[in-house]
Amino acid sequence: MFYVIGSGPAAISAAVALTNRGLPVTILDAGRKLEKERQEILDRLGKLPPGQWPAADLDALRGGDQKTRQGSIHVKLNYGSDYPYATNGTLLDSAEEPPFHYSEARGGLSNVWGASQLPSRAADIEDWPISVADLEPHYRAVFDFMPTSAVNDELAELLPTYTDRGQDLRPSQQAGEFLADLRANREPLRRAGLHFGRSRVAVTAADEARGLGCVHCGLCLYGCPYGLIYSTASTLRRLIEEKKVTYIDRHSVEKLEPTANGVTIIARDLERQQTVTFEAERAFVGTGVLPTAGLVLNSLGAFDQTVEMLDSQYFIYPFFRLRRTPDVRQEELHSLVQAFVEIEDPAISRHLVHLEIFSYSDFLQRALMETPLRFFLRIPWVAEQLFGRLLVVQGFLHSRDSGRLNISLRRNAAGQPHLHVEPQPSRRAWWASIRAGLKLVANARFLGGAPVVPAMQFAEPGRSYHSGGTFPMRSRPGKFETDVLGQPTGLARVHLLDASVFPSIPATTITLTVMANAHRIATEAAKL
Repeated sequence: MFYVIGSGPAAISAAVALTNRGLPVTILDAGRKLEKERQEILDRLGKLPPGQWPAADLDALRGGDQKTRQGSIHVKLNYGSDYPYATNGTLLDSAEEPPFHYSEARGGLSNVWGASQLPSRAADIEDWPISVADLEPHYRAVFDFMPTSAVNDELAELLPTYTDRGQDLRPSQQAGEFLADLRANREPLRRAGLHFGRSRVAVTAADEARGLGCVHCGLCLYGCPYGLIYSTASTLRRLIEEKKVTYIDRHSVEKLEPTANGVTIIARDLERQQTVTFEAERAFVGTGVLPTAGLVLNSLGAFDQTVEMLDSQYFIYPFFRLRRTPDVRQEELHSLVQAFVEIEDPAISRHLVHLEIFSYSDFLQRALMETPLRFFLRIPWVAEQLFGRLLVVQGFLHSRDSGRLNISLRRNAAGQPHLHVEPQPSRRAWWASIRAGLKLVANARFLGGAPVVPAMQFAEPGRSYHSGGTFPMRSRPGKFETDVLGQPTGLARVHLLDASVFPSIPATTITLTVMANAHRIATEAAKL
């Protein structure tokens, strides 16, 4: 029996690869779910057209202040709930606020991700022991079960789509006009090292079998009432319904012990609060970077030793267009990322700097109404002028340009293991973010607008959730490293699946490459 631990993007991609080969698979998972009362609201909305959605139900799914639910960390809720971040509270030092959160939810952080999909560029993973060519068939395999809006546009030359199944997802009028400005200035932008294209997101734009598709209701950032934004929970549900996997939830794996013929999995039954064991031929771990670090260090007995977590730090700029788009607050639109811009400029970084462009959304308006700007935005003319011109740029840096985090496993006063996480900020990351903003200012006439550089928001290491590298793949792995199949030194037949095994973190979106690499690891390990 092959055991997969977790149900997020990495774990489910491996489960798909294993079941496609007809192998027996058991998934162990904490498996937290949306609260019953919120699920009932969601079920009601899913049966109605948008015009019939009750206002009270919509308010409940929008939730409250997004910034107060997890301390000072700005988190994205799912249907107004913070259940994706709820945990049993034993992994991290309770006296510290973690730099970011992990998930014990069914589907992991795919319940709250931004749904962006981009592959890695060869030059950005040059230090990996595998190549883009090794990942390519697995990028394609992932798109066999995950929807995408990817189209072959200007960006495909730099970052291929690896699929011909992309469904057209109409951008907002504001984003469409922004992209039109970029296309009109394609050549000078290319010479400046600015590449662009429509966003690629994991959304079912049209589902003929179910008779529905994206209705551009603008609620994406709160959670799609029709469930059209992909979560691995949906693939897990299909695997269970088709009886391809055995799913055991309410279990938290605490330790892995290699045996002569496999792996003993020691887990905590969260329902009965008992220790239980499972015997596996191979164990595939895809629980997310922090839980995976805790599990591996505990399994190795590596207390008070430091591993380094890499991060792709992010920054945010408000971007004002010269031309105003009218009536943006009345438009029917989707509120996910609308466009991608890649900066290729060695004066900023040896690697791509990835920019995600967001246009107007109700989510943005509500966020601004929690700031002093609310006094001005209550004036209709001011609101129309601001929202008609305002875009939000979220940028990501390669891990070589970002801060890092030191992680160690310690024992608390009761003798229980917990992780200590210590961020290591980098001035290089701050300067790279500033230079990226100035790069856009220098090309304002071709972009049709410019960012407000002094208004940049800069996130601490770990806040992007684009982290990994704690047990990097090496051709000849040493201590706290893994081979090309994610096997840590000292843990035979255990395969790490998530971004823990990445030797570096490209700026382009992390999840697609996590899924492709997990699919590759499971496919190759199944042959052993």
